[in-house]
Amino acid sequence: MTQYPFFVRFLIASNIVLISFIVFILLTSFDRTDKPKDFKEINAERINIIGTSGKPVLVISNRRLMPGPTLNGKTYERDVIDGREYMSGMIFFNELGDEVGGIQYAGIKKDSTGYSAVGHLSFDQWNQNQVLALDYNDKSGNRYAGMRVWDRPTNASYDYMLDLLKEIKEAGENKPRVDSLYKLWNEAKGHGENGVERMFIGSKNEVAQIQLKDKKGNVRARLYIDDIGAAKMEFLDEKASVIAVFPK
Repeated sequence: MTQYPFFVRFLIASNIVLISFIVFILLTSFDRTDKPKDFKEINAERINIIGTSGKPVLVISNRRLMPGPTLNGKTYERDVIDGREYMSGMIFFNELGDEVGGIQYAGIKKDSTGYSAVGHLSFDQWNQNQVLALDYNDKSGNRYAGMRVWDRPTNASYDYMLDLLKEIKEAGENKPRVDSLYKLWNEAKGHGENGVERMFIGSKNEVAQIQLKDKKGNVRARLYIDDIGAAKMEFLDEKASVIAVFPK
């Protein structure tokens, strides 16, 4: 039998290992791309569904890994939006990677009788915040549930408001800085950059009602069922004073 030198035997063995590795990679790659996998059950803290752009179009997550808002290529911390750090659910994204709505929910027991529970399904306007939402919000029995509709500006992006919220969080205990940022926030809100809620249809503390609001967010018409089960319609002025009731 021919005895090859050590370096020749080493080279042959190395080539065999390398070729075997390449074959393994090719076979497993074809298996991953060509054959969908079936699972009966998956345990995960977060699942990212990726679009053709390589960016997520849907994120399913628990509270710990819930993503913060993303708009115009900027991703913010979760707590820039009040309450998101307590939420689990699903966040929707468009092909640009911007958040466009989602389903979020939470339930927290505060003490022997107190609790906070939230359920929220929303859809966002292009480059803006939510314009349609189904909400359940319950703070120890003080609750409402229903559909809400907003008008949002088409000439302003909501990332400006998110930038302000981020800076307010970062300012911490610097009161002069916080005050100046809130002044900018209120000015932008006054110019309509934050939008305004225009309609609510649902129940608030066991009163079924429909509220229609003006462009400043003031309730101007309300249809509801009162405590004795009678239907009423009210019209209000911009200062929330009732100016007409039907039936009288």
